[in-house]
Amino acid sequence: MFNIINKSELIAKDIEFQISQKKYVNSIPSERKLAEQYSVSRNTIREALDILLNKCVISLNSNSYEINSPKEDYDWLDIFGKQSVCKVHNSIVKNTCLEVNKKIAQKLKVPLATKIRLLVYKRTIIENNSSRVLSLDYVYVPEKLAKSVDLKKLNNSSFWQLLLQEKKGKNLKEYQNLSIDVITDEEAAILELPTHSKVLERTSLFYIEDTHIYFISKKIPENSLLMQIDR
Repeated sequence: MFNIINKSELIAKDIEFQISQKKYVNSIPSERKLAEQYSVSRNTIREALDILLNKCVISLNSNSYEINSPKEDYDWLDIFGKQSVCKVHNSIVKNTCLEVNKKIAQKLKVPLATKIRLLVYKRTIIENNSSRVLSLDYVYVPEKLAKSVDLKKLNNSSFWQLLLQEKKGKNLKEYQNLSIDVITDEEAAILELPTHSKVLERTSLFYIEDTHIYFISKKIPENSLLMQIDR
């Protein structure tokens, strides 16, 4: 079993589960009560709450954390090939064949210098007659599998939608990690953000049949709080 999340991420997931089970309805307990409940420091609780704030699960109102109405998770809809009520457009930034380095080779379980496909695309969501940049996504996939997907359709269909159409009925497993990351100057220009901005980075390792796919999504937070941390 992989150790893929830290303590604050685990607590954030549990709080989100408790919200889904209606244990918490309008608000969640205070930082002090949560720290006592999970037997951790308040700093760990604050890190967990930062995750939930930037996923827009909760909002900070004065000194209380209020629960927001649920929103569509475009990442999950995208990965599992489901349609959103809003239109998501993909702009291809990079589509290239390369030889894997040590890190990516370990992720994909392939020998060094194996040829793989790197896809990088910017996702823009269109809602209420306006558009906003959602994320910058990186997909590292074995070249053989990439060739089975019609990448000409990538602008209007995500890689995941195209893959699931090709591999319909196949078992898809996923392990995920969520963290906060500072983007590069190049990424900032693509995402139309100030340099050194912080984003939510979701890294995932997918297994489809015997093939591994490594996925990184650098998502712009919907809550401005994250953008202000340590700046």
